[in-house]
Amino acid sequence: MVLAIRIGLPRGLLYFQYGTQWKNFFQQLGAEVVVSSETSKMTLNRGCRLDGVCLPVKVFFGHVCELCGQVDYLFIPRIISVASRQYTCPEIIGIPDLIRSNLSPLPAVLDVSIDLRRNKVSLYQAIIQIGSALGYGRSASLLAWCLACRQRQRSPLHVPLADNKQCRIGLIGHPYVIYDRLISMDIIDRLRNSGTEVITPQMVNTAQAAEMSKEVGKEIFWSGGCHLAGAAFWLMQQPRTVDGIVIMTSFACGQDTLVGEVISRRAKVLGVPCMLLSVDEHTAEAGLVTRVEAFTDMLLRRNL
Repeated sequence: MVLAIRIGLPRGLLYFQYGTQWKNFFQQLGAEVVVSSETSKMTLNRGCRLDGVCLPVKVFFGHVCELCGQVDYLFIPRIISVASRQYTCPEIIGIPDLIRSNLSPLPAVLDVSIDLRRNKVSLYQAIIQIGSALGYGRSASLLAWCLACRQRQRSPLHVPLADNKQCRIGLIGHPYVIYDRLISMDIIDRLRNSGTEVITPQMVNTAQAAEMSKEVGKEIFWSGGCHLAGAAFWLMQQPRTVDGIVIMTSFACGQDTLVGEVISRRAKVLGVPCMLLSVDEHTAEAGLVTRVEAFTDMLLRRNL
């Protein structure tokens, strides 16, 4: 009996956006996919071996450490661009090199490059390259990708808005920040348990966010930052959509610093209550929770 190839997917960074599709793709190729467990204190402790990088990158490193010794391959793509004329974060682009230079021994790393600045050819080339590394031909690889795309379901992050909530808050942050329970200190559930409806950038249509981002006045070349700014602008300018905005950023992230300031200034102009939360491995949970509760109470009183 031939054992299936085991491929490891670290549960961090762009996994929160594309992880399900990549998992489907590898399973279509007959591989066994191993996804690292949810972020824990141990994950963070492992990741803190790195210096000079943001918290999400440290957490990603911790997830890679967990998978080492369990899999035959690690899937750590070099994702340069996911949209026309835009780039991902420089640390995301360089993550395969960062992992190789700081962790040894490593399983074989699938570090294909994906660059969609001009067209989708790079994506299909990456699919073929991955299939070839696993012993599959061009046609089989592309067919597996097409089947994986068909299996893609509506993300559970896109949930209908409830009408019985007392107030609505736009929680603006990268998916790998706000949907990671440890990094965000479970802020989504905390807000929902307080009677607040939470609206995230992933609930805003990509085309709407892209159009609204033009109001910044200057093109934003980071695809993640562009969507965050556009989604926040759209939420703040739609009547009765949100009562306030919470911006959650990662300390030491350059694009978060810029985009957070842009959103804060627009909120001030529009008269929308806005709070900025910056997190790193030293952030005290009690302090963050106190600020969130105070902000929520203020909005509830404002709505009375």
